Amino acid sequence: MLHLIRTEWLKIKPYRAFWVMVGLAVAIIPAGNYIAAEITSQIVSKTKELIAVAPYDFPLIWQSIANVNSYMTALFAIPMIILVTNEFTYKTHRQNIIDGWERREFVMAKLFWWLALSVLAFLTTVITALVLGLAYGTHPLSFENFEYLFYYLLQVLLSLGIATLIAVLVRRSGLAIVLYLCYIMIVEQVLVLVLKRNFGEIGGLLPLQTGDELIPFPVIGKLLNNADHYDDGVYLLMLCLYIGLMIFLVFRRMLKTDY
Repeated sequence: MLHLIRTEWLKIKPYRAFWVMVGLAVAIIPAGNYIAAEITSQIVSKTKELIAVAPYDFPLIWQSIANVNSYMTALFAIPMIILVTNEFTYKTHRQNIIDGWERREFVMAKLFWWLALSVLAFLTTVITALVLGLAYGTHPLSFENFEYLFYYLLQVLLSLGIATLIAVLVRRSGLAIVLYLCYIMIVEQVLVLVLKRNFGEIGGLLPLQTGDELIPFPVIGKLLNNADHYDDGVYLLMLCLYIGLMIFLVFRRMLKTDY
């Protein structure tokens, strides 16, 4: 496995566009949450009698930042799409096979970046939460509700899994990015609305919606009606099953397709 990671690193190391995109993704997470913290802090200061704990104060900050960041998973998915589609554009996937790699090893190398980008998003979120919680909070540091960040990590893994599957199916970066964005921004959102309106809570079991159901914004989430909502364990199970399904489909596609 180490030689796969080393080879992948040598291929990506000089790729400036990739590092610029990753750098922007890392920068946008604290920037976006800083804006959200500023806005919510102003609202809380005017409604102190209604809100006991501010969304960006401990322990609610873990849930708040997970919710906000769940809308930015595409920041890491797009570099993932480009990494995968470049293998087909520049025929390096064929060269790897010629050099003695098995197809399974090629997929494992891409799964490394899948995991690495997801962990990077997770760590960036943890650091951002600590900084903003200490800067805007009045309560002491607490890791209560930290599980919401693990829900966020699973959602990022699923989002990147969907992006990777689309990339190996389409093999063209521009089209793959468009299809991915259309799915997460339009197709699934429409399906969720239609299913929830006609069949109730089953609409919450669509892939990315499972993560959204697990990490509602804390203050607003308490005000919403939870009648059409499964137990959190159901959404967590579905989220893990979807991740497993993405890995299976990517492997199946790459092991069965013609090079």
